[in-house]
Amino acid sequence: MSASNQGPQYSTHLKLVLIQIFWAGTFVASEIALLNQPPAFTAIVRFVLTSFGYILLCVYLRGSSESPLFLRLRKLGVREWFTLFMMGFFCVTIYTLFLHFGLTKSSAAYAALLIPTTQPLFTAILSSFLEKGSLNRSLIIGLVLGFFGAALILSESYATSSESTSHGNLLILLAAASFAIYAVSARRAPSALSSVEASAVSFVIGTCALLPAPFLLNEQIDLGILNSQFVFSIFYLVVFATFLPYLWWNSAVKELGSAKTGIYTFLMPPSAILLAYLVLGQSPTFMEVFGGVIALFGVAIANFGVKGIFASRLRQAFQKS
Repeated sequence: MSASNQGPQYSTHLKLVLIQIFWAGTFVASEIALLNQPPAFTAIVRFVLTSFGYILLCVYLRGSSESPLFLRLRKLGVREWFTLFMMGFFCVTIYTLFLHFGLTKSSAAYAALLIPTTQPLFTAILSSFLEKGSLNRSLIIGLVLGFFGAALILSESYATSSESTSHGNLLILLAAASFAIYAVSARRAPSALSSVEASAVSFVIGTCALLPAPFLLNEQIDLGILNSQFVFSIFYLVVFATFLPYLWWNSAVKELGSAKTGIYTFLMPPSAILLAYLVLGQSPTFMEVFGGVIALFGVAIANFGVKGIFASRLRQAFQKS
């Protein structure tokens, strides 16, 4: 590799590391925001701003040769609109409500251990079921290890924490399952829309579905107690957990490929646990961390296969020798 190519690649790898740190901070920022305002209202504030930002991003990124977005939206069929609805409803409405209510009972540290480790497993199961694909050996081994690790985390929290924490962890698991439904639906996003446009439309749909939630849940909203921590947390969730990661991630995929960029997602759980400890003073037990490591190993096997993991290690060893 020439020196001229190494510079941009180092920059890309640095951005990928920062993306995982930014995403890891999502759980911490959400928990801080929830200390000031109720779950559904917090979700609405976040995604109203996020949806508006994505609309501006669509306008900024629109190519001169493309037809206007509203014309392409008018041509979408019922099935394509249903896909966009599923994306928005499960990514924005259901996922965020489960996560926020889970965080009010549990903690950012548990969310960091459970969501990144179980969501890929739920996605793999749904994909195999919907696409009528067979469960190969690597996927089965990965699923068993992944859910065994998650079970260790849940059993440890049940033994060492309150019943409320255990209920919160179950809500966090439901959030992971909800995001898996979104991930599978997103693969069927309308081809007439770019990924930014599909995200923008689905975010608007999901945000609209969120609007009645504070009233249905009888939340007590007091705008007079909004503080700087809430404002900063929302700013972080909109900018550092959404816009920058999205732009950097897509750029990295184009430069390095999806396989190499996907490996960086394994940095997110330890980063989130470290941030939860530094910012909130939350620290998981040894057994919970051990369960998280087993679950991550299961996710790696499910995604890359047993041979793929060890073959890549051997290649790296030979390249260094």
